[in-house]
Amino acid sequence: MEKQNKKSRRAKVLYTLQNAAGADVSIDLNNYKIICNKTGKSKSFYHKYLAGLIERKYGNNIDRFRTEYVSREAAPDRNQRRADHLISRIQKLSVQLSNLKGELAEVQSGVTCFPDAE
Repeated sequence: MEKQNKKSRRAKVLYTLQNAAGADVSIDLNNYKIICNKTGKSKSFYHKYLAGLIERKYGNNIDRFRTEYVSREAAPDRNQRRADHLISRIQKLSVQLSNLKGELAEVQSGVTCFPDAE
């Protein structure tokens, strides 16, 4: 009985992406592995998901994806992202509030610093 070698079933799935110079590059995303920039762990994705991810989040730029990719494991958790969002909203609203207080003081004093254009 003779041992037969099986053919590899890994099909090539070429996608056209852009590199840092803006030139089109054909890359096989099937079984493509990427390394997280924070944890250093290797990660693989399904080729269609990976192509969509690069298109959506990284402007269809493979070099940008390679340099900026951070896995979910290394990303801040949901509570931290929510807290950061709330802090930025509070800062924007406090600036708005101080502007409104300035306008109120201006109206109450009767002196207009910025007269309306006539």
